[in-house]
Amino acid sequence: MTEHDNFHSVNILVVEDEVFSLKFISRILSKLGIAKVHEAHDGAEAISLLEDSDISIDLVISDIEMPNMDGYELVRRIRYGVVPKYQNIPILMLTGQDTNENVSKARIHKIQGYIVKPPKVDQIEFYLKQALGMS
Repeated sequence: MTEHDNFHSVNILVVEDEVFSLKFISRILSKLGIAKVHEAHDGAEAISLLEDSDISIDLVISDIEMPNMDGYELVRRIRYGVVPKYQNIPILMLTGQDTNENVSKARIHKIQGYIVKPPKVDQIEFYLKQALGMS
């Protein structure tokens, strides 16, 4: 069993409005052996995907700054139970910089961590394992 076999049954939703970043992160997740990567371009599209009963998601990775519905609003709606089965899902946020404000918001919104852009494979793998309780 290789190290990446840990992720063979994990389904992730990536929410990112920049197409290049979305594809870049999706490729990294595929290289890590993630079973299925679902993609949304903003928070509203992400909520729609989470509401789809045919889709199973184990973790959300979301950009903070997006049009229509930003990452923090998406997290608020998830945590307030807009889609009840995902109320406690692990969430990682994508950010241009890691700040004290982000750390504070992480506690308030029960966010498992921040991935600084552009992400590195080992950084994403570390946060995935941590958020999914694999470390």
